Amino acid sequence: MSSDIAKFELDTSRVMRNLLLLNTVIMPAKVKAGLTAAGNRFMIDTVIGLPTTPIKRPGYGILSTRKAGELRASGALFVNGKKKRDTTHYGEGATGKYQATVYGGTRILPMSQEACVVFNAPYAARQHEAFLAKTEQTAGIHYMSEKLHTNGVEYMHIIARTIRL
Repeated sequence: MSSDIAKFELDTSRVMRNLLLLNTVIMPAKVKAGLTAAGNRFMIDTVIGLPTTPIKRPGYGILSTRKAGELRASGALFVNGKKKRDTTHYGEGATGKYQATVYGGTRILPMSQEACVVFNAPYAARQHEAFLAKTEQTAGIHYMSEKLHTNGVEYMHIIARTIRL
């Protein structure tokens, strides 16, 4: 009695090509779009959501050479090290002179992506952490961290909705 061997072949080359395309082109583009949308929402929430980014601080004075609104006008969104959006038009007459032009964050590792929102005015951190009294009643300290704490889940949902296939 001879043994008959059944032979079955399955060509998965097309599936493998499509998975490679999904992993190297489609999903990275969707993640980048999601990070851009969520980062932009976070940046705008920081400027207009309560507590808002301060427009000026107590003791600002009429004779100050700094225009009110430079802090608000210094916001920028970088996605994967490239500038995508900014808050220059929220400065209410500010010049935008502190607007970041190049990414200055940590090195972005291969196969990873990041959104980075910065407020580049030299006094941004002090305004975020100190100066409890603000000249604008809707402004306050922790104008960035408060938005992450309150809206962080929504920012994640924006990314998830964008990458959904």
